[in-house]
Amino acid sequence: MNCIVCDKNPAVIRGLCGECLSNHVQITTVGSVDVTLCPKCDSYKIGNSWSRGKVEDGLSRKLEEHLVRKDPKVTVRVRKDNIILRRLDSRIDFHTEIQTDNVSVPGRSMSIPSKILLNSCPTCNKISGSYYESIIQLRTYTTDYSKIIDTVLANISNMLDNLDSSASDSFVSKITRVKEGVDIYLGKKTDGIKLTKYIHDHYFSETTITKKLAGRGDGGDLYRYTNLVRILNLKPGSVISHKGSALILQKINANTITVIDPITERRIDIVQNEFYNGQYTFSDEVSEIRDFIAVSSDNNETQLMDKKNFQTLTVKGTHHGEIKGFDYKGKILIFQSVS
Repeated sequence: MNCIVCDKNPAVIRGLCGECLSNHVQITTVGSVDVTLCPKCDSYKIGNSWSRGKVEDGLSRKLEEHLVRKDPKVTVRVRKDNIILRRLDSRIDFHTEIQTDNVSVPGRSMSIPSKILLNSCPTCNKISGSYYESIIQLRTYTTDYSKIIDTVLANISNMLDNLDSSASDSFVSKITRVKEGVDIYLGKKTDGIKLTKYIHDHYFSETTITKKLAGRGDGGDLYRYTNLVRILNLKPGSVISHKGSALILQKINANTITVIDPITERRIDIVQNEFYNGQYTFSDEVSEIRDFIAVSSDNNETQLMDKKNFQTLTVKGTHHGEIKGFDYKGKILIFQSVS
């Protein structure tokens, strides 16, 4: 059965085809929808609130609020992919999707008056004004600049690029290099806390957080927070002192360091809190790393040959193949065997 109105298309309901059903739906726009776009980022303002992301996402919902339909059974949706802002013509063009009696019918192209302005958002204004609430100060434990700072900065670069896009105060204000390390200025205090925790969890480090009164706002006192992160940057073989005894640093992991007691040759794991809260100190002294080849083993002793000068010596333990050891005051402390 064809449509009783046009007699061209098959009828879908009440003897009418989809096109004729759509023509009988009465939809109008009321009022206007004003939009402000930030020319520096992807922020936009509809009404009094700024948002970040695609302006079409916010506009589709707002435009639907300005549509009036005579039949309450009719459902109208605005298609996000067909919204066009005509700034010079002071209007927004869009396309609708229509359902009546639970049947989808052809949509309709519509327009609504709009003042479309260009203006910097509060976030960009803060960035250009070097606003920040939090600083992450990346430093080494020896206070000397080290490549490990560059490594940390590279590893958190994705996190810096993907701060909370839904929050207008979540941004990187600036990153500056100083003699001792790197300072990261952030617009949001909680971003500083989050990034500092990530660094502390992935690098053997000590964290100190302080705050300073920066002024007063409508909500009360405004504080700026400094997150000082000192990363342990000692080399393997570094001599660490603890209560008068020397320890040789073997390796550094995220949460522990492994040291060797040169007297007992025992390996000791020290966790972050224990190290930074204990009486551990260090100097510039670093034990030389020497390469050996195991010549023979017998009775829990191994004869080694120095690969550099071909001299031989005997150490405790059974070892095979290539050997690496720290030379601490003439005593060889084996820390790696490659069979």
